[in-house]
Amino acid sequence: MSKGMQNEDKRKLTANQFTNVKDIKKNFLYSKDEYLFGYLRVYPYNLDLFDKEERRIRTQNLSLSFEGDRKEFGYCALPRELDLDDYKNYLKKQYQEELSNYGKRQILSVMIRQAAELSLSGENYEHHHFFKIWSRLDKNHNDTKKELYTRLEEFKMRYAAVGIETEILGETEIFKLCNLYTNSQQISFMTSADNSVFTPIPMLKEY
Repeated sequence: MSKGMQNEDKRKLTANQFTNVKDIKKNFLYSKDEYLFGYLRVYPYNLDLFDKEERRIRTQNLSLSFEGDRKEFGYCALPRELDLDDYKNYLKKQYQEELSNYGKRQILSVMIRQAAELSLSGENYEHHHFFKIWSRLDKNHNDTKKELYTRLEEFKMRYAAVGIETEILGETEIFKLCNLYTNSQQISFMTSADNSVFTPIPMLKEY
């Protein structure tokens, strides 16, 4: 096969082929190379709300909770675009209702303009943080799913013990997570496959 034909075939790959996804059901992603993946989202948490000693204790406790875990897991931080439409509509409504206070109207006018500029700037995104946990599918798929879900729950309890909210992703959220890799507005954030943070969600790094 010529080089030109090979390049043409690569361009014809679908997003599903590129991301190695076979199926997504309930809390799991099934890959084409016979792995089962589960994902845990870690919600934002501000340690600066605590004094130095409390931060040290919480960090130490969380670190110690991983001490006995010898199985592999992955961590990733992904940018997701913020939907500012509701916020902009709220500001516009407030502006229209504020008829008597000129000062408030001026402030709302500035906020509306800033929201519009943010929407057009390409910088209206936030980073979401996830753990990726996987296991090779054995002949008894139910046992593999049970073991993997138990491990997801263990991760969730570790973070709950130090006051950090997490969520085991369900089917819809896993779809959204994979969709970040097929969204043209997110592609500029993607880096090489050698970057451990940005390794595609359903992929395993080769060492």
